[in-house]
Amino acid sequence: MFNQYSFKQKFKALLVILCLLSITAYKRSFSQLIGSYKEYKALIEKTQEINAKTSGLNKLYNDVAKLDLLIGKSGKEKEIIQQEIIDFLAKNHSEIAIHSIQPIHFFKDEHLSIITNSIVLSGNTNQLLNTIYNFENNFQSSKLVSLQFFTEQKNDKEEKLYLKLIFQNYEGI
Repeated sequence: MFNQYSFKQKFKALLVILCLLSITAYKRSFSQLIGSYKEYKALIEKTQEINAKTSGLNKLYNDVAKLDLLIGKSGKEKEIIQQEIIDFLAKNHSEIAIHSIQPIHFFKDEHLSIITNSIVLSGNTNQLLNTIYNFENNFQSSKLVSLQFFTEQKNDKEEKLYLKLIFQNYEGI
């Protein structure tokens, strides 16, 4: 049957069949393999991008935790913060008298809100200094931003030492 064709014609036919089989194999197997490989590479890039963003997110969480330590914890009700200040005083400094508590001041801007608590204490110098030190180092709910010592003299009697403390909390909006 193939005797009538020359070797040159047989070789050309074999090359054509080889090309057809190569094209068929490419379309059936290799193109899908190449597409899968490209998709795999794209997924690897996306995974690396997500991991980079996640590490950035972890850094952001750490930064927020550091800011919470610097400016006081956010997300608490303003009345609860004031109660925590009073509770801290009652538990740790029972010898200090609370002279007055100012109403809570709340300021809201387009970027942040600020909650300010003000309290006036009375006691002797060492007690008040110890109270300031403990608020700075051990009180986590709010940060002490200002303090002022002053004295008052009533009816020509002895002077009484007072300490005005101002605490603030910042919250991003």
